Parts: sequence; structure tokens; C-alpha cells
Amino acid sequence: MVNKDKIDFYDDDKKSYEEFWVGREYEHQSELIAIKRLLKGRHFELAMDYGGGYGRVTPTLLEFADKVVLVDPSRKQLDIGREKLKGMNVEFVRQTKKDNVPAEDSSLDLLVMIRVSHHLPEPNKVFSEIARVLKPGGVGIIEIASEAHFVNRLRYLKKLQTVPKDPVPIGKRANGLVDDTPFVNHNPNTISSLLDELGLNTKDKLSVSNLRNQILKKHLSLQTMLAVERSIQGPLSSIDFGPSVFFLVEKT
Repeated sequence: MVNKDKIDFYDDDKKSYEEFWVGREYEHQSELIAIKRLLKGRHFELAMDYGGGYGRVTPTLLEFADKVVLVDPSRKQLDIGREKLKGMNVEFVRQTKKDNVPAEDSSLDLLVMIRVSHHLPEPNKVFSEIARVLKPGGVGIIEIASEAHFVNRLRYLKKLQTVPKDPVPIGKRANGLVDDTPFVNHNPNTISSLLDELGLNTKDKLSVSNLRNQILKKHLSLQTMLAVERSIQGPLSSIDFGPSVFFLVEKT
């Protein structure tokens, strides 16, 4: 049974978020490509890697920020991060309340939230927090797990249905977690509207991990897949082609 209030999913010793990324170098690098493209030419004083686990993307954020606050509800992940990011200008903060961003009002120049939305059946609550903690003119990168990716749209079309506007549960097992962990996909159009209502205006959008397919991984080199990924993230964003959509937003 799903526990909607549980947030420290990755503290369980039987679950390893590091192991989840074994064999997913394409997805990892695709996300770094997206971050670097969206932040190109920008520099920030203070950034937050919200729900960042052990800091998988934190070193990339440090290319664009003087300091990064790594926030996660898992003590285990933060402890791993302290080892992996030793010597870097990173502050580690444990999130203790659901849907909370542990920061003062208007205190952050940049907030990045990746691989978190699939745990958010009510994303507007966290989006409100993001709007609260960003400075006026502050920037956010918000990744969503998309229900409207190309393969899913074909499935809905076959049933003569449209992609639901509300979050869609995707089953009891994902990321190595079972039963007590909420997992949902989102409609990018709904997300865009929610962000806009909160004064988080979309400045750019990318379609990410567009070639996430076991057959392609088997027959194409990683270098080839990433070269293609670089060339299509922008063009395919207009149709939300991939399973992951990155929004670049700015607080007005």
C-alpha cells in the first residue's frame, strides 16, 4: 500500500539508488546535456539540487554556480554524497517535511529538480515552494516524467483516448522501489499551466532521453546515441517526444 507521506524512500538498505544507475549511462549523460544546454552562458551564486540523492548532477551544477545546496530526504544518500563530493563547495541538507523546500523566501538563484516529479502526485505543492524560495528573476530547471511521450501517445490513440491531464500512477515497481512509494507520470501541458499560474514562466523546454530503448542501446554505441540526443532535444521538445521533459523557468 502506498504511503503518501513517506519521503525517505532510499534509506532502505535493500534499495540502492546507485545501483539503479548501473547500465543507464545514456540517460545520465542525456540529462547532463540538457542541464548544460539550458544553463549555458549563465552563472549563479547559490543553487539548490533539490531531491538530488547522492549528488549525481551536483558536479555539473557547480560548473554554473559558486555553491550548491544538496537536499534530499534520505540520510543514506546524503552520506554517500558527502564522500563522493568531498572537497567541493556543497552544503548537505536533509528534507524532513513532505513537499517542503528547506530554504528561506527568495534566497536561491537557481533550483534544479530532476527525477523527483515521479514521486509527486500533487506537484503544485512543491512548485509553490519553488516559487517561494527563488529570488525574483531566479531560475529553475524542473524535470518531469512525461505520460505524453511518443510511445504512450500511440497507446492512447490505439484506444481512441487522449493523454490524461492529471498525474497517472505507473505501477508498484520502479527505480528498485516497491509498494510504499508513489510513482506517477505527468502531462507536460498540465505542468506548464501549473508553473505559469505560480509565476514560474517557461523560458525553454527540452525533450530528454529520446532514445531510451533497450534495442537501440544494444545496437548503437553510447557515443552515437548521445550525438543524436544532442541534436534532437530541442527540435523534439515541441511535441514532448521523450519520456522526460525539462522545463527552464524564471520567477517573475
